[in-house]
Amino acid sequence: MGPEPNLDEALRALAGHGRQGKVPPAVDIRGRGDARRRRRRAASAALGVVLIGLLGAGAVLARPSGGPDSLPVGPAGPTAAPATGSASPDLAATSGPPDGSSGGDPLLSGLRQVTIVRAAEQGGGLSLLDDDRLAEVDGDEGRQLFVITPQGPDIYLIRAAERGDEPTDACWEVRSSGSQPLRVVAAACAPDEPRQQFTVVRDGQRGGQPTYAISSNSAYLQNSPTRGLIVEELGDAPLTTRFRLVDNGAAPQ
Repeated sequence: MGPEPNLDEALRALAGHGRQGKVPPAVDIRGRGDARRRRRRAASAALGVVLIGLLGAGAVLARPSGGPDSLPVGPAGPTAAPATGSASPDLAATSGPPDGSSGGDPLLSGLRQVTIVRAAEQGGGLSLLDDDRLAEVDGDEGRQLFVITPQGPDIYLIRAAERGDEPTDACWEVRSSGSQPLRVVAAACAPDEPRQQFTVVRDGQRGGQPTYAISSNSAYLQNSPTRGLIVEELGDAPLTTRFRLVDNGAAPQ
C-alpha cells in the first residue's frame, strides 16, 4: 500500500501537540487515518451509484420511440368497406335534395318547348292525359310538350305547349287526393297560384346529359313503382327520381 496521503498533515499535528505537551497515542493517529479512508471510500461508492443511475436514465431517454416497447400499431391500410354505387337507376350525382341552380339554362328560359323524360327511362315521357293526370307514357297520347317559364330564382310555371293547331292553357298543379299521395294534374294557368310554382334545378347527369330535380314546396316529383308519378317530401330518404329535358324547338308564341 502507498504512503498515507495525509501523512504530512498528521506529522504537523503531532508536532503541534508536542509543543503543547499533548502527544496523542499512536493508536489515535492510526484511527483517524482509517476514518478518513472509510469516508473517501464511501464518497467514491456513492458517486459511482449516482453515475450509474444517470447513465441508466440516459439510456432510457435515448431509446427510439418506434422500438419494441412502443404502443401497438394497428393493421395497415383502410379497414372500412369501400363505398358502392347506388342501387337505384334514377339516382344521379347526389343522394340528398339538390342545392344547385339552373340560372341561364336555355331549356328553362320559357323560349323552348321540351319533352320531360325520367332519367332512368329510355323510351316514354311525361304527359298530361285527357283525364288531366300527369303520367308516364310510351305512346303519343296526351300533351307531351311543355314550356318551362321562369317566375323567380329557380321557380317555374310548367305549361303544356299547344297541341297541333289547338292552343292550350293548361299548367301543372299539385293536388291532394285525400289519403293518397299528392299528384300533378292539369289546371288553368295561374302564375300566382303557389301549387303551380315548381322548383327545377340541374342536379347531376346521366349518359353525358344533365338531369333535373323537380319539386313543389319541398315535395319532389318521384316515380313510385306501384303508384306512378307522385309528389312527396323526402324526409330522411334520398331523392331517387330525376328527369332529362329534351329540346323540341322554339316555344309557340
